Amino acid sequence: MSIVITLIVVGSLLIFAEIFLPGMIAGMFGAVCLLAAILFGYQQFELPTAHYLAFGIFFLAGVEIIAWLLWFPNSRLAQRFISKGAIGSMGTQRSELIGEAGVALTELRPSGAMRLSSGARVDVVTEGELIERGRRVKIIDVEGFRVVVQEDETSAD
Repeated sequence: MSIVITLIVVGSLLIFAEIFLPGMIAGMFGAVCLLAAILFGYQQFELPTAHYLAFGIFFLAGVEIIAWLLWFPNSRLAQRFISKGAIGSMGTQRSELIGEAGVALTELRPSGAMRLSSGARVDVVTEGELIERGRRVKIIDVEGFRVVVQEDETSAD
């Protein structure tokens, strides 16, 4: 009986220690202790009592995990691990490209590359239609990294 209680207490403390000791090692050892407590419980107790013990341990582990998920991300301790700043930008807001024209470097079926009039190479996608290599294209939309083009009908080939 005392080994089961000891394993439950140690396992719970190790799972709680996972908040302060990153790397999942303490949490894994805590889970192993709780599983060992279940195994010892089945060896030491009759079947219904062992089932209740196993259910109780699984319930306790679930409560600990849910409490950790709810409490930890908003705690002062977690704020030390969360970056507040950003270095550089991902360049996802490139609305200045809308209306730019250029030439398809590859066959766009529907994705490929184009060269802008400024000389920059841009990965693009069409709205679904095939555009042959060398054709004039125009950027009509930018959605994050997705640059949408259509064939430029206004320029003569």
